[in-house]
Amino acid sequence: MQISVPELLTWDEYEPMMEEYCLSLGIPSNSEDFVQHLQHLLTQTAESVDQICSDGKQVSISKDGEPLLKRIPAQEKPDGAAALEAAILQRLPERSVLDILCNVEHWLNWTRHFGPLSGSEPKMEQPMERYILTTFGYGCNLGPNQTARHTRGLVTSHMLSYTNRRHVSAETLQAAIRDIINAYNRLSLPKCWGSGTRAAADGSKFEIYENNLLSEYHIRRARLWWDCLSPRFR
Repeated sequence: MQISVPELLTWDEYEPMMEEYCLSLGIPSNSEDFVQHLQHLLTQTAESVDQICSDGKQVSISKDGEPLLKRIPAQEKPDGAAALEAAILQRLPERSVLDILCNVEHWLNWTRHFGPLSGSEPKMEQPMERYILTTFGYGCNLGPNQTARHTRGLVTSHMLSYTNRRHVSAETLQAAIRDIINAYNRLSLPKCWGSGTRAAADGSKFEIYENNLLSEYHIRRARLWWDCLSPRFR
């Protein structure tokens, strides 16, 4: 029985290319040899696992036949580790999320995108601080109640929820995100991870068509790999 899957090659297109494809991967192109190839790899893996378990230092087998992974003993810190840690902390001191939001606001003024939906100037006192606290509370998924509890009376939950409902929209939030991403992209650090034509989104769910070879869902993190970065973030 032949199964046709959308967005994949048809069997007529697949069969002429199968031999070259299997050769490039170093796997047999017929079913019998392919099964033997997999059995050989499985046997090799089983033998290497048996060697690891033979001394009982890392893995042991209980009386019930269950594998038990032992705790690896801690290694002694090498010479200079403490000095290196102190130098890193001096150059990269610990920052709270609120400190980071305030620093980025100082550099980019990203809260300028927020305000009353009517377009008029905000009438509340210290709007920038209110926008930062609202972004922190909703961005960290604390919500207005928990955020207000930890601000020691600086704001109330009603003030935060009101700001979120009346001063923040999907469009203004995207504009603020765009400013931050564009500024980050101008730094040298992102170049260490690649050309910037691919991106990974953790904890976000995006609709994609089935059997997409360029993206995938993760059962825990709903990870999506894009073939290219969304134009709106450039």
